[in-house]
Amino acid sequence: MPRWFRIWEKKRGSRRTVSRVVATVGETFFFSALFFFGVIFTAMTIASVVLETWPMRAMFPQVAFVEGECTIQETRVVQTGTEQYPHYQPEAMVLLELPGRQYHRWTLRRSPITYSTSEAAWKRLDGYEPGWIYRCWYDPESPGQSIVLERTPSYGLWVIFLVLISFIVIGGIGLIYTLLLMGISVERRSALANRAKSLELLREEIPMEAYPSIPNDANLTNSPGVRLAFRLPIEVSPGWWLLATLIFSLLWSGMAAVFFIAALGKHLAGDPDWMLTIVSLPTIAVALASIYAFLLEVTSHTRVGPTGLEISSHPLYPGKEYRVYVTQAGKMKIKSLRIFLICEEAATFLQGTDVRSESKRVVDQLVATAKNVEIKPGLPFEAEYQLKVPEGSMHSFKSDHNAIHWKLVVQIDAEHLKRLSRSFPIVVYPAEVELAR
Repeated sequence: MPRWFRIWEKKRGSRRTVSRVVATVGETFFFSALFFFGVIFTAMTIASVVLETWPMRAMFPQVAFVEGECTIQETRVVQTGTEQYPHYQPEAMVLLELPGRQYHRWTLRRSPITYSTSEAAWKRLDGYEPGWIYRCWYDPESPGQSIVLERTPSYGLWVIFLVLISFIVIGGIGLIYTLLLMGISVERRSALANRAKSLELLREEIPMEAYPSIPNDANLTNSPGVRLAFRLPIEVSPGWWLLATLIFSLLWSGMAAVFFIAALGKHLAGDPDWMLTIVSLPTIAVALASIYAFLLEVTSHTRVGPTGLEISSHPLYPGKEYRVYVTQAGKMKIKSLRIFLICEEAATFLQGTDVRSESKRVVDQLVATAKNVEIKPGLPFEAEYQLKVPEGSMHSFKSDHNAIHWKLVVQIDAEHLKRLSRSFPIVVYPAEVELAR
C-alpha cells in the first residue's frame, strides 16, 4: 500500500536520498520556529525590563530597584549552617527614610553571602561604619523587604539575551538560506557547470544604438538550461515573497508581544488598563494570523515545489517557432498545468495632479496544457512543447511612459491548493532585425 508521506527515497547502492519535500519543510519550520521564538521573546524581555513588569520583575527584581540613602545603625555576623560545618553571614541594620515612613532591615546584598570563618565575615563589614550614610537600593513597591547596600549584576538577564539573540541569528541565517535554495533543484545545480562549459561565450546582439527602446536581454540569457539553451528567470521568486511575509509577521509579532507584556503587567499589579487590553487583543490576533499565513505559504510553496522553464533560443522574433521545456517539482496531484504566452501594454500618464498607470493584455495565447498529472517527490513533471510568436506582433518596448512586456506564464491548478501562477519574462525583437542578421 503506498504511503502518502515518504521520508526516504530509494536506496541506490550505498547512497540513500532523503525526500527533498520533507527536508525543505522540516528545515523551514525548524528555522522559522527558532527565529520567531527569538524575536518574540526578545521583544517581550525588553518590554518587561523597560516597563518593569512580569516576568522579568519576578525573575530579576533588581531591574526595578531605585537608588536612595540609608543610615547604618549597627553591624553583626550571624552564624548559619550546622555546628560541625558553620557558616558566617555579615549583615548591617540600615535605616531608610522616605516621605512619611521609615524602614529598618538587616541586609547587605540580595543574595546572602557567607564565609567559613567569623574573621572573614567581620572583615567584609570593615567598610561600613555605624552612624554613617551610604548609598542603597530598594524596590519602590516594597521598600522594607528589598533594601540592599550592594547591587549585584544581573548576569542571568544577559545570559537570557544572549540565548535569544543566538536563536535569532541561527534561525534567521538558516531560514534565509533555505528560502534562497527553495527554487533550485539538485539536478540543476549539477547541470550548471556542465552546461556552462559548452555555452557560447559570445552571442550576437542587435545594435542597441539603433533600437534604444528595446530592453536588453542580458539578464535573461546568463543562466544555462539543463536541456535547452537558456533557463528563464522567474519574475517574482516565491522565496522573496515568503521572506516579505516573514518580515511582516516578525514586526507585527514583536509589537504584539510588547502590548501583551504591558497589559499583563498592569493586570498582575492590580491596576488593569482596559483600553490597553482592548487594543492588545486584536493586535495579538493579527500577529497569530500573520504567523499562520506565513506557515501556510511555506507549506503551499514546498508542496508545489520549484517551477523551471527553459527555451531553445533568445531573443524571440515574430513568426518564429521555439521549443520550451517545463519542469515542475513537488508532491501533489495537478488538475491542469497550462503555459501561456502573454503580451501586455502599459502606460503611465498624468490625470490632473495624479499619476496613473494602466495596462492591457493584447496577446493571451495558450501554448500547452497538461492535465491529471501526479507529481511525486524526486520525480518532477517534465515536458517539452512548441511555441510560436504570432506574426506581426509588436516587439518589446520600454520608455518613460509606455512599455510592452512579453512573458511566459505557467499556471498550476492543483488539488487542495490555491491556483498558482509563475511568470517568466522574455524579450521579443523586431522581425526586420532577424532578416538583417
